[in-house]
Amino acid sequence: MIVYGILGFLRPAVYILLFPFYTTFLSEADYGLFNLMLDVGAFAMIIMSFRISSAMLTYYYNYAHDIKLKKEYLSSSFSASIIVGTIMTIVLYLIGPSVFDLVFNSTNPQIETQEVVSFLPLGMIVVLYAAMTETGMIYLTYLKNEKDVIKYSLLIFIQLIAVVFFQVLLIGTFEMGVYGALLGMVIGWSIVLVSMIVMERGILTMKINWSMVVSSFKFSIALLPYLIIYWLLLQGGRVFLKQHSTLEVVGLFAAIMVLTRLIILGIESVINGIRPFLFDQFALGNEGDKNQIGLLTKMIIVVPLFTIPVIILVGTNIFLFTPNEFYRQIAPYMTMASMVIFAFIYVKLFYQQLIFAKRSDLATILSFVAVLFLIAGFLYWIPRYEIWGVLYATLLANIVLALLFYIAAQKVIFVKYDIMTIIFYPAVVFGVIFILEWWMIRSGYSYSTYGIVQCLVVSLLILIMNRNNFKDYKLLFMNRNKTKSA
Repeated sequence: MIVYGILGFLRPAVYILLFPFYTTFLSEADYGLFNLMLDVGAFAMIIMSFRISSAMLTYYYNYAHDIKLKKEYLSSSFSASIIVGTIMTIVLYLIGPSVFDLVFNSTNPQIETQEVVSFLPLGMIVVLYAAMTETGMIYLTYLKNEKDVIKYSLLIFIQLIAVVFFQVLLIGTFEMGVYGALLGMVIGWSIVLVSMIVMERGILTMKINWSMVVSSFKFSIALLPYLIIYWLLLQGGRVFLKQHSTLEVVGLFAAIMVLTRLIILGIESVINGIRPFLFDQFALGNEGDKNQIGLLTKMIIVVPLFTIPVIILVGTNIFLFTPNEFYRQIAPYMTMASMVIFAFIYVKLFYQQLIFAKRSDLATILSFVAVLFLIAGFLYWIPRYEIWGVLYATLLANIVLALLFYIAAQKVIFVKYDIMTIIFYPAVVFGVIFILEWWMIRSGYSYSTYGIVQCLVVSLLILIMNRNNFKDYKLLFMNRNKTKSA
């Protein structure tokens, strides 16, 4: 479990760890364009093979009792993904230029230099990357279900090393800019796919069991609305920002999101780690251990709360990580951006109840309501406040969605939450952070100094407030280890 959590964190985190490299070798506009293409790629992954990879999470167990059927399901899904991905690649090649012109290249009279974002070649490279990633995820999910840590780890390391190597080579040595960054990702995944085909004999087949594939498609297609909504909540802001601003501003906002995304990556690792224990208690119904449920749900709030002052510290001292002084401008946004992302953690928390109850339909409907608030906020605030507008709209949508999820989740599976830890402690933490920022900046201190002071003060405050929780966690995991030993 720990290995999967670490590797699951490293895969998306590599683009965060490469931030100093990107901002050194890419111009501000190029860095904005690169992140914009990553957002396009994330959306393309949803529609490329209709996210059939998600079906492997559950449909694998329909055939787990029979090795032959299990292998047939794997090869059918993998091969069908390549076929469907190829068809979608051709379709997107034909309609891509028109879509890019509509979304990115509409003229805005308020912007003196409106940069053109062309589908060829960057958009097409991103489409190929999305197709490869979706196909590869089928086999990676299969290996996780098989608990084959060695093969899974090997493939992840191959991908990470290949992507980093070719990006550094193409950007740093051959000075290919954004084109080199995206091409390096495609080359990396090409090597991974070849490795998969060599590792798993028979994974490519012409004898596709279409009944298996169709069942998986029915499952995965039903998830598409929620996945699109989720993409809008986390990544749609840059697309709207591009329509009302420049690529330099998009790059600045991307830098803010790159840092604060560490909060999301961290909490997803925590949730992946505790979900089996949490769901075990949910499955017991009224006989479930309420104290254990309370402790596990508190972890989803407490762990990312510790990352907040660290993220703000890094953002307000960004000059230590990149020589490009342009990115010093992110400092005033870091406190607000951290709160915006933290609000989304409540969505993730209450979503666990809905997903255990198999109410993904309810999650989709409620998410759609929140997206209406999000888009309305984008349309109203972004033209007026640019980056601040994205943050205001996203915060509003996250709060609305968290409240809706809480009301619905408590009806399907009631959980008695610790209000002090879940609500009061985060409110105190952010209250102290905002007050410190207001007082220190007004008193003439630099954002760098503010970042250091708030990190020390707030980290100590969080430790003091959660001292009893740490004792409870120690008892919980000590008892679990004793139970396993017995």
